[in-house]
Amino acid sequence: MDKSTVITLLILATLGISWTIVYLLIIYRSFKDKMCGMPAIVLAFNMFWEFLYSFVFLNQGQEIQIWVNRVWFFFDVVIFTSFILYGARAWQETNRRFFIPFVLFTLISAFSFLYLMQLDFGEKAITYSAFLINVFMSASFIDLLLKQQDLRGQSFGIAFLKMTGTLAATIVLFQRYSYFLQLLGVLCFVLDMIYIVMIVDRYKKLNLHLITRRLKN
Repeated sequence: MDKSTVITLLILATLGISWTIVYLLIIYRSFKDKMCGMPAIVLAFNMFWEFLYSFVFLNQGQEIQIWVNRVWFFFDVVIFTSFILYGARAWQETNRRFFIPFVLFTLISAFSFLYLMQLDFGEKAITYSAFLINVFMSASFIDLLLKQQDLRGQSFGIAFLKMTGTLAATIVLFQRYSYFLQLLGVLCFVLDMIYIVMIVDRYKKLNLHLITRRLKN
């Protein structure tokens, strides 16, 4: 095994470990704070991406990644459960009757988009759709933070490890993928850094410790 292969494997391991911890932290904060830690629309796309590339469109020779996707799909289902349990609370009472239709429309739209993208673009769809979702997710986390005055469903750990995982994937992109995918990777990194700065600022305003999340003396 040559040096470049070892480096690539380490980068991919960083990606996998970082994102796995991100999912676990989102699950923890979602149920502890009683607020889903991932915006609904991006959650639907993320969940169905992992479903399709875990059980429907399987790449031969990628068994490890397939099983990682299956674990992440399970995590997304748990996060989605928190959205069903707590998501309607963020809606005004007069609009809550639209919550279930919104959820159904979002799920159908996400599945249809990703399924048809795979049919049209073939093997390229898995990577292109993954990074499109990632850009959307990075922007959605910023939007989520702007809409609330506290840190419910969010944490510095989520922000930092999401950046780390996506940066690792972007480094891999710069080794052999298209300029468009490289642009998406750079956009993700920039948005993630903005989100980290905003999260740190929110911790300061709330006088909370970055790691323990406890009030500072």
